[in-house]
Amino acid sequence: MSGKQRRPIRRTERPNKKEFHPLKLFFKIVVSIVLAFTMLAGGACFAYYKITGNTPFAEDGVIREGASDTSLLDAFLKRNIKLNVAVLGVDKDGTRTDVVFVVHYDSATESISLVSLPRDTRVSLSQEVKSNISAAGRSYNQVTKLNAVHAYSGEELGCKNTVLQIEDLLGIKIDHYVKIDFEAFRAIVDAVGGVDMYVPRDMKWDMRDTGDLLIDLKQGDQHLDGEKAEQLVRFRRYAEGDVGRIEVQQLFLKALAEKVLSTETILKNLPDLISVLYKYIETDVSLPDAIKYMNYTDKINMGNITMETLPGVGQYIGDVSYFIHDAEATREMVDRVFYSVAPANTEGTAGDSKAFAIEVSNGGSVSGLAAKYSKTLENAGYQVASPTNYSGTQNTYTRIQVKEEGIGSDLLSFFSDAKIEVAPDEIGSNADIRIILGTKEQ
Repeated sequence: MSGKQRRPIRRTERPNKKEFHPLKLFFKIVVSIVLAFTMLAGGACFAYYKITGNTPFAEDGVIREGASDTSLLDAFLKRNIKLNVAVLGVDKDGTRTDVVFVVHYDSATESISLVSLPRDTRVSLSQEVKSNISAAGRSYNQVTKLNAVHAYSGEELGCKNTVLQIEDLLGIKIDHYVKIDFEAFRAIVDAVGGVDMYVPRDMKWDMRDTGDLLIDLKQGDQHLDGEKAEQLVRFRRYAEGDVGRIEVQQLFLKALAEKVLSTETILKNLPDLISVLYKYIETDVSLPDAIKYMNYTDKINMGNITMETLPGVGQYIGDVSYFIHDAEATREMVDRVFYSVAPANTEGTAGDSKAFAIEVSNGGSVSGLAAKYSKTLENAGYQVASPTNYSGTQNTYTRIQVKEEGIGSDLLSFFSDAKIEVAPDEIGSNADIRIILGTKEQ
């Protein structure tokens, strides 16, 4: 999306690391918890809020698009803000960003959105990133994977350049970043007493011959300590590729957030969390920022957390595996998630798809799902061919593929989360419309 951002992006210099200051450290670390794990910092600050009392009521209708530009007075009055935080999980040697997602917080709706960016996302380095790398005397490939930006940039510029590349990819402003490694990840999970969640499948992968870990988890309800939690989020052998891995990571993050976002958990474990995060977390959240954001911790609704993945598909180019993001679907997602812009209605009237042959393909993991939806559409008067199974990358949402714009809008209401794609080359000769069911459907 370079040169085609839908919103102007303002660049701000990231502050350099400062000398140790106990008060600054405390607030910085507390906020880091929330930012790093879908508002875990809010959990720590929520306990602080409960102890110290209420803050003034919010003034409705005032939105600060750039949360880092919000004044302390605005925050004290709880004028509404939107906050974007890039969370970067680095690999074993700390060079590549193994996990990348953006947390978007909207105080007006008390909602949190987590958008995962597959590490293999194919990007063309922005001009600013290239200039920064060249000025540091380092080399790079113009077209590369998103997770390589940190490696090309080096320790000093890794986070800054990754943030710039995410801004270029999505067309948004990132207010802050948080970088965490797996040692910190394990320590944080252990500090809160572990996490209970359902492991969706057996996970077995022995990497000990390379000096790495053994992954050995069984499907079912599990209590995950730090070591087992790392096994869960690092497992990669999914039929649907990195998208499947991201979905499991998102489920774990939500379970962890629900565990931490309770007064009892924070009061019991806050000293350990502060100790762990002081040792491991890297962030550009400053003391003034932390103080400002503390005023919004009672405006976090755990029922308003949504999780999405950058739209696109896995694809080999040459002998390299990439995730190719869908530019149009990405623009729609960015408008909807970050700017609260509802998707534009497609042209056409209800029933305009009934003149076309429809193929329903099972892109999820529930057996017989395509047959079920085929029958539903047939009963509603649509022309439906025999159901099929989809062998490509799974998506959480349902993809309604059409050959031309202006049709398919009447099909959206049949699905819990669906998007229309104009993809004439992907639809076979036996159908005019192909519906690829997402994993949310049941």
